[in-house]
Amino acid sequence: MSWIEETSIDLPPVISCMSINKQAMEGVQAMNAAITFGASALTRVQEEAIATVVSAANNCRY
Repeated sequence: MSWIEETSIDLPPVISCMSINKQAMEGVQAMNAAITFGASALTRVQEEAIATVVSAANNCRY
């Protein structure tokens, strides 16, 4: 669409697709960080490892 300005964003595609609405994109990122990481006794590395295994098991590339 001619009224949409495309710029390069260094974010995962699942997040960058929301970049047209910066406030919504930042809200989703904040919610994801609050829910996904830091709410348990696990380290960040352990949480990331679990997330990676679950994504692989679900054939998810993100």
